Amino acid sequence: MNRFCKLVLVGALAVVSCFVSSAQNDYRSKGYKGSVSITDQFGVWLGAETSHGYMFNRNIYLGAGIGGYIFPDGTDNPYFGEAFLDFHSYLRDKKGTPVLGLKTGILHGFNYESASGMKLKDGLFVEPNVGWSWGLRSGKGLTLGLGGKFIAPLGKTRTDQKMLFMPKLSFGFEF
Repeated sequence: MNRFCKLVLVGALAVVSCFVSSAQNDYRSKGYKGSVSITDQFGVWLGAETSHGYMFNRNIYLGAGIGGYIFPDGTDNPYFGEAFLDFHSYLRDKKGTPVLGLKTGILHGFNYESASGMKLKDGLFVEPNVGWSWGLRSGKGLTLGLGGKFIAPLGKTRTDQKMLFMPKLSFGFEF
């Protein structure tokens, strides 16, 4: 495991430990809510995300978050960071429920100048997703989601494409 991947993992664990104690007993009760997710954009990017926000009722969540991604193939491709707004709609009022979501934000590639393969430096993105949420006895939750990140390149990005698409699988812990 390379250094950046270890750093992302340690950061995600630190965020979880800071916020789990202050979260509500039920991750879907009204008030503060947070989540940490491990993501795989189908063998291209591997990453971690965290989102923190407000649960308006048992079905509607709105928050903001950050994420980081690497290319696990060991090339000199850049690693990425993102900031986003995050919306979730839990469709049923049960412990196990389908979830619809939408993230939108900005994406930035670090180490771009020395990279030879990846041509994306900056972009705006929209990421619709669908998944399933399982409530645990502890009042926390697990999620499994499938989505797709649509990226509109910005600025000095070296690409002829007007829009990039990255399918994404995520596994998360909600508190």
